[in-house]
Parts: sequence; C-alpha cells; structure tokens
Amino acid sequence: MKRLAMFFLLCPLLAGIPIGLPKDVGAHGTGHRLLKHEPVVAVEFHYSDDTPMRYAEVMVFSPRDLKVEHQNGRTDRNGKFVFCPDVPGKWLIKVNDGMGHEEKAVMEVGPEAIAGQSENPRTHPASGGSEPLSKALKIIAGLSLIMNVSFAGYFVKRRSASAKTSSQ
Repeated sequence: MKRLAMFFLLCPLLAGIPIGLPKDVGAHGTGHRLLKHEPVVAVEFHYSDDTPMRYAEVMVFSPRDLKVEHQNGRTDRNGKFVFCPDVPGKWLIKVNDGMGHEEKAVMEVGPEAIAGQSENPRTHPASGGSEPLSKALKIIAGLSLIMNVSFAGYFVKRRSASAKTSSQ
C-alpha cells in the first residue's frame, strides 16, 4: 500500500518533466504548404534551335549577394525554372547544361511584386495527411501510457504476491 501511495505522490513530479522539454522534439518531421498568391519568376531556357535546355544546372543570385546563390537547382524537362524572389532588384540567373552551353539571364523584380507577398501564406493540408498533435495532447498521451504501464505492473506484482501467500 505504501508503494501505491508513493506512486501517486510522484505522479505530479513526473508530469512536470515533459513541460520543461524543448517545444519541438520531432527531429525528422516534415510538412508542406501550397503557396498561392506568392510572386514567382518563371524562366524558360532553350538552345538556338528552340529545343529546351533539359535538366540544366541553375544558380539564382539575389541583388543583395552576387557571390553566394540564393537558390540552385535544375530546369525541368521543358527547360523551365521557377523561383520566388524575396527582395526587389535585378536577379541574376546562370544556367549551365554541363556540355559547354551557358546562359545568363537578368530578371528585374519590382517592389510591387515583393509587396504582394503575405507574411502568413495560406496553407492547405496535404491530401490524406494529418495535423500534428499539440504539445498538451502529447503530454497527456505520454502520461497516460506511463500510468497504464505502472498500474499493470503493480497489479501483476500484487496478483503474484497474493498467489504466493495463498499457496503457502
């Protein structure tokens, strides 16, 4: 009986442990948002005979930093590449197909395009995805699990102890 009383005295202390932990403990969680109403720049790259520069390497440089790329990637199968600028000005886009063909494009992005960006974009949940659990719900579920395992262990031990005394 003393152990059961001790358990109930320690439960509030154990309940306080998860509250002090960092907010996000899921190191490998993922998610995505569909960004509607965001300004994007789409550029199509092609050779002189109008065939697309498929899967060519792309580096995009911001007007703020022309040495370190803002974004990098590859064109798609149609030679198109899209990026989302975050400051107005002249953006430099360098494309290299790896076979000696290079193209440089300078795109002027006006302040009105950047002003249209929303600070809090509208998000749409993934089809078939689930919303992440809140921190409070995770704490409650964890405490419930701990208490259920503890009670199960207590009652199994109590049953085995009563079986020993009745057999003697």
